[in-house]
Amino acid sequence: MFKPIRNILAIAAFTCFGAAASLAQSPFPAQSGLVVDSAGLIAADDETRLAALLAQHEKDTGGRVIVATIPELGGRSIEAYGADLAHHWNIAKYPNSAILIVADAERRVRMEFGPPVRGTMIDVRSSQMVQRVILPAFRAGQFDIGLETGLRELFVMLEEGVDQATDETRHLSDLIIDKRVLLPVVALALLLLLLCGRGRKPCGGLRAR
Repeated sequence: MFKPIRNILAIAAFTCFGAAASLAQSPFPAQSGLVVDSAGLIAADDETRLAALLAQHEKDTGGRVIVATIPELGGRSIEAYGADLAHHWNIAKYPNSAILIVADAERRVRMEFGPPVRGTMIDVRSSQMVQRVILPAFRAGQFDIGLETGLRELFVMLEEGVDQATDETRHLSDLIIDKRVLLPVVALALLLLLLCGRGRKPCGGLRAR
């Protein structure tokens, strides 16, 4: 009579033990909210403010954006970790979803997108934004400002969509090329002004002609 009950209890205990072991071995933190600060990098007040900002964005747009800080990548690339974390948290069920990932030990930052916004050009644009907005603030010791400014720009990026991101990324590339072309011209102009200011012959010759 008691043998079947013992067998059921043994199976249940084994199942619970296996589930607990699986959770202990998981390389991903639990998705406990819109700010998952596993690395302990965000002050409590800043976390509350960022969580409210993210919640308001989700209420207004239906899209979910999560900030995740992790202690380390465990030897993996941040691209591979981000893709698996997005799958683990199933962000694909939300439209225009993204995770802003900060890996503390490796000092890497990445934005991982869910469909339908995932793609090469949105990745390029987000990488440029990380370099231009987030990392300089981090280096200046303004971690909270870097995150908030980056998130606000990310919201705009998600609302504009991939096509707009493609156009603006191309525009940014054109500006970079233009600056490289103009740099020698500006340097030559400064050199000529310097020589003219000293009353050298080359400038006098130019004026005489």
